[in-house]
Amino acid sequence: TTTTTTSSTNTETNTDSTPTSGAQKAEPDSTKTLESSTNKSELSALGKKVLDPATYIGKARMGYIAAQRVPEICQKIFCYCGCDYTDEHDSLLDCFTSDHGVDCIYCQGEAVMAYKMNRNGSSIADIQKSIDLNWGPKYPFFEQPSPAIKKYWKTRLWAKGNGPTPAEKHNDETPLYDPFTGSQEKNSKPMGKPGEDCCGGKKDAKAATTTKQ
Repeated sequence: TTTTTTSSTNTETNTDSTPTSGAQKAEPDSTKTLESSTNKSELSALGKKVLDPATYIGKARMGYIAAQRVPEICQKIFCYCGCDYTDEHDSLLDCFTSDHGVDCIYCQGEAVMAYKMNRNGSSIADIQKSIDLNWGPKYPFFEQPSPAIKKYWKTRLWAKGNGPTPAEKHNDETPLYDPFTGSQEKNSKPMGKPGEDCCGGKKDAKAATTTKQ
């Protein structure tokens, strides 16, 4: 009697490595099965599903993997690209339950930072603070805050209040930390301005006409 043993190797994308290509969608025939440590019970409890990271490549894939692994943390983080106006997002997690996070370096960067800090033992308060101080100054709509960011300011764990701290207020000259490379990017421009798409694209009528509440 001959016994044949079949072994399989699961390959996991390393979210610590710097991608060599930008956030682009992979061709269906080149997509490989991606194993992840997703907390499925947590995702189910949130009632939201992060899209399959294996559909994407480069920084986009890393962003979706990060969101898939720490959805409960992404749910408690605000995304500063302006999607609260353009897409009615309430939290960073919303960016990864659709294709929104594919081309947005802010969404991807925030998710990767949250994942790495959580893995290193940081508290949710510390993760919120690091993300708020890094991307907050680039948020394009501080002069007309949305209901989503007002709610976030009142419920976040490190600086509850009715508005941003002085360090978070809009400043185009504030260096932006890149969690993919670990470098500081000087003079990083905001993703958009009132009347523009959240990720710097074409104008969005909704964002342009929304008044301060």
